[in-house]
Amino acid sequence: MKTMTYVDIHSASEAFLGNRLSRLVDLIVEQGDGLLRQGGISFPARASSAVLLIEEYENLSTADIARLLGQPHQLVTQRIDLLIDLGLVERRSDQQDGRRKILALTAKGAREAIVLHACLNRAEQVFAELYDEIGVNLSKITQRAILALADNSLQDRFGANWSDNTQAILQGRRTTQRNKSPCVT
Repeated sequence: MKTMTYVDIHSASEAFLGNRLSRLVDLIVEQGDGLLRQGGISFPARASSAVLLIEEYENLSTADIARLLGQPHQLVTQRIDLLIDLGLVERRSDQQDGRRKILALTAKGAREAIVLHACLNRAEQVFAELYDEIGVNLSKITQRAILALADNSLQDRFGANWSDNTQAILQGRRTTQRNKSPCVT
């Protein structure tokens, strides 16, 4: 993965926070997938939370997991289908409601969940070391940012007049100076 991109050196690089966070997540997931494979876990890191929920709670459906994780139903369905294809999870009819399908770990899934717990325990230690190294607890800061933006959105922070100002901005800037492509030698 490339560690520096165009947005990192752009004059408005601080406005590209979403891009940077997305790249960080991708890097963590990529490296996490490797660690899980190394530990004998067959499912991808992005399915870990679904495995944990199925292990920890009885009678969960795919819709329940989507709601609990705050993720789209279609995305969770894809992950559950993968876990089923890997032989880690099975769907069963709900005893109370035959239309509802509940999820359960298979014996193989339960074994991999045990390894996942060990991996997560070590990951907590490793992330604590990383936070010490970089001087900030990313987990806590990220949660604070989520709560702050939920309380006061970017739109609110930009102000009510923002959309009115865009026409004035466009009127004042008729041409854009273009640089030579950084890809041309």
